[in-house]
Amino acid sequence: MIAALLLAQSAALATWTAGDLTGSPGPLVLPPGGRADLVLIAPVPCRSAGLWVDGTAAALQASWTGEPGSFLPLPRQGDLVPPAGWSPAGSTNSSWATGLHHAYDGRPSRLHLRVLGPAVLRALALVAIPAPTALPTPAPAVPAAGARNGYPRPPVEPRSAWGAAPPACSPGYCTVTHLAVHHTASPSEYLSAGYAECAANVLATQTYHMVTRGWCDIGYHYLICVHGRIWEGRAGGDDVIGAHDGHNCGSMATAFMGWFHPPWNQAPTQAMLDAMAELGAWKCDQRGIDPLGTSWYAGYGGPAPNLYGHRDVSTTACPGDLLYAELPGLRAAIDGLLQGSGWTLVLDNPAASFSGAWATGTSSPDKYGPDYRWASTGTAPAVAWWNPDLPTAGRYEIALWWPAGSNRNPATRVGLRVNGRLLETRVDQRFQGGRWNVLGTVRLPAGTGTPIGLSNDGAPGAVVVADALRLVRR
Repeated sequence: MIAALLLAQSAALATWTAGDLTGSPGPLVLPPGGRADLVLIAPVPCRSAGLWVDGTAAALQASWTGEPGSFLPLPRQGDLVPPAGWSPAGSTNSSWATGLHHAYDGRPSRLHLRVLGPAVLRALALVAIPAPTALPTPAPAVPAAGARNGYPRPPVEPRSAWGAAPPACSPGYCTVTHLAVHHTASPSEYLSAGYAECAANVLATQTYHMVTRGWCDIGYHYLICVHGRIWEGRAGGDDVIGAHDGHNCGSMATAFMGWFHPPWNQAPTQAMLDAMAELGAWKCDQRGIDPLGTSWYAGYGGPAPNLYGHRDVSTTACPGDLLYAELPGLRAAIDGLLQGSGWTLVLDNPAASFSGAWATGTSSPDKYGPDYRWASTGTAPAVAWWNPDLPTAGRYEIALWWPAGSNRNPATRVGLRVNGRLLETRVDQRFQGGRWNVLGTVRLPAGTGTPIGLSNDGAPGAVVVADALRLVRR
């Protein structure tokens, strides 16, 4: 180890030459198909880490345990520059940053690094980010006050929810004309199990941006985790200038948390896409932006799609092939929401009311949001229901989301009471999990007073799941 020094924002930096790591002078050289396994000792026990690389490699993979099957790709993140205090042995033009790698169990000090050839590796720097102090207890995010005056701003987790450090500069402002879509290039962020892990990942991203890039705050305006929660990013409110694509004036940046590109090919979840559509519809309505159009992007100095991917204005793979392919659908979804026929309301289980014995579950990977509720059949009656607040009377498509499983009730009873009349149907929750399951389209009155829910009716030995409800005006 050549150096280990403390940096701002509670991060620490450790640097090595390849000779330090291999015991042999000169760079680490690997032929095509070659592999080298290295162990990097962090200067502090850390919860998140990123690497600076001086040299080239076909691929880098990282693991906190070194066990087979535990390695995740460390993809290149091209919009960062080397941290202060690190002078690589080679040309500074050859140095590049990886995405962050997070630990969800303990505070490890050893990062196992796998280098795949062809590679010529001269030096490494490890940015170690310790675990955050206790974060606030999660609570359902609340839409902005006065949302009825236009398309409503969707629920957003404020900076206080992820323990944000205060910005180190005063904000600047440009009126938003464009919406930018990014990804964070961190495969481990896609594997987060719930609210607290997502919050800690956002905080680590802020630290990484402030330490490695020297930015005065997190670069993105909003981040969306795999569970569909929207997190407030850069401080300053509407129209604050971010740091995300090298242009920045006039754009609002939203980063999907994960790696939506080879070699990992994580797919944006429907919950993430729904959240981006709601966020985009709010901002487009607020600023009069046509989500299907192209216009002059001031910071870029040229025309750009009003909803664009990072690669549209910079030389980068961001936001990844799989997410970039979703942009036409996102534009259409936002336009549908603004036209009214596609007005959408999504209510997760925290917004529901419950009677009887319901437990909270988190283990199913195809859940909507961080958790869901479940109740056993054949026991005392248990009912879950939502009471949506509808802006106008009209025909609404009703859909439920549930995580599927072999122990689910094959005939879960779902009911809707409209104008005093009870409409019922049965759904098989053993199948079609991790998606919106459309139950039908019904004309509903404006306002509240139309409860929609499900019960634990059924033979003993199964469970019913209350996860999320969606209404779309048709």
